[in-house]
Amino acid sequence: MMARSLLPFLVLIVLASAPLQARAESVVEPPVGADASPEHSKINTLDASPVDPGHYEIETAYAYTRAYRAWDKDSSAHRRGFTSEQAVGVTVTAGLVTDLDVALSFGHAWIQDKDHDADDDGVPGPKSGQGLGDLGISGRYRFFHSEEQALDLAYSGGFTLPSGTRGGDFDIGTSQAFWSFDQTLAASKDWGAWTANAALGASLPLGGERGNARGTLTADVAGGYQILPWLQPEVELNYSREVIASGDDADLLAVTAGLVMPVHDSLRLLLGVQQGVWGRNADQATTLAMTVTAAF
Repeated sequence: MMARSLLPFLVLIVLASAPLQARAESVVEPPVGADASPEHSKINTLDASPVDPGHYEIETAYAYTRAYRAWDKDSSAHRRGFTSEQAVGVTVTAGLVTDLDVALSFGHAWIQDKDHDADDDGVPGPKSGQGLGDLGISGRYRFFHSEEQALDLAYSGGFTLPSGTRGGDFDIGTSQAFWSFDQTLAASKDWGAWTANAALGASLPLGGERGNARGTLTADVAGGYQILPWLQPEVELNYSREVIASGDDADLLAVTAGLVMPVHDSLRLLLGVQQGVWGRNADQATTLAMTVTAAF
């Protein structure tokens, strides 16, 4: 499974190693604003380009997820009780020095789940919950940058702190309830008006509170076309695998489609929808997302 997950990232690196001039004749420039650089941000795929030194970004996000169906361990879809989650989050990113930035993220969530079973004992648990989410702290280091090849490569590493609301007898928790070490290898690449991103990630749970959780692996690939200086339609493939100590792992493959809109030098808007298309032991969910980023 991991060999397949590596494929999008390896393909992107191989393409980037070819001389840019060899592909110049095949590139179609945008009809408006041909001299504008494509925006690297994507909805669910990490950008390898850090915030410039001495600058800041404040990102405010809202996401609504709902599902009526789920896949079992054999990837067969069936109806499940209605489940939904609304989440708002804020991420503050600061550029420290060239090629390095740090980020702090926090949020709040509202959850409903008619099939919730907190300890998998077959006894129904609470059906709803709300509260603060966990705190995330991370750093992103761009270890390769080439203007000639229009390519950035970066490593992001950090921790998720279980500062959110814990679940109980009457409420579903909004915290993962354990520490985790999170890391991602990301790439951003341009071909004229086209832009592509790829990312490989792993989250390692820490401590005795992790229960059966043994980690999450992710692989994302995204592509967009800057048709106007302020408008870039984009599409993504997002894969995740949740590893469990005892029991069956969970897999999910989803497609994300959206609009990246750098409407001003200091303001960026992202709108998108993600749909699960295949999975095992996972909800067949739909997510609507909106992100507003202010830079200064």
